[in-house]
Amino acid sequence: MEYLWIGIGIIALFILNKFVLAPFRRLFVNIVVGLIVLYLVNSYGYLFGFHNVPITLVTGLIIGIFGLPGVLVVTLYYTFF
Repeated sequence: MEYLWIGIGIIALFILNKFVLAPFRRLFVNIVVGLIVLYLVNSYGYLFGFHNVPITLVTGLIIGIFGLPGVLVVTLYYTFF
C-alpha cells in the first residue's frame, strides 16, 4: 500500500513539473534574455535612432510572454509613440 502512495506522489510531481514549473522556467528565461537585449537596445539604440525604453514590470511581462518579438514591439512602441 505504501508503494502505491509513493507511485502516486512521483506521478503528481511529474505532472506538477510538466504543467506548472516548465512554463515558469520558459517565462523566466524569456524575461532574462529579453531584458538583456532591451538593456543593449537602451545602451546602443541611440546609434539607430531608438529612444530609451523604460524597464518596468509591464515591459518585462510583455518581453517574457512574447520573447524577442516582444522586445522589438516594445522598442518600436516607445520610439514612435
